[in-house]
Amino acid sequence: MCRPFYRHGPLLLGALFILAAISKLLHPGPATVALESLRVPTIWAKAIVATVTSLELYLGAVLMLKVDLRYALIFSTFVLFVFTAYLFYLSTLAHPPSCGCLGLMGIFQNSRQEALLGLARNCALLWAIKWTYDRHFPNGASSSGTHTDTDRVQSLIASP
Repeated sequence: MCRPFYRHGPLLLGALFILAAISKLLHPGPATVALESLRVPTIWAKAIVATVTSLELYLGAVLMLKVDLRYALIFSTFVLFVFTAYLFYLSTLAHPPSCGCLGLMGIFQNSRQEALLGLARNCALLWAIKWTYDRHFPNGASSSGTHTDTDRVQSLIASP
């Protein structure tokens, strides 16, 4: 039952990152305005949005092509965790700006609801990345057959 997601999970996650990047390429305004409303200077806000867009395109391509999948899943977890922390911060503000998130622009009249839905979506995506990682790399063993740090420590303890 879970085999299709296990096999195609990186492809789906990569497609999501690419869609988010395309959304920011077509409509960079909401993400830039969200940063500006947090008192980030305009030039820095534009640079951050451009960097995030490039990062999403890169991660999307690496995940879809399954190039160094271990690195891609770990790095995408880190990036998505940072996005999740940003959404959490926005949800704590009295009058949060629109986050400019993928597919959430203009759905809600209240930006807090938009941030909370984005937060829930990102938590589900973090779980999906973890689940995919665990299926592709059981017990932390790499795909190249190298031993994990735990294996090395255990072998050192067992040797005389």
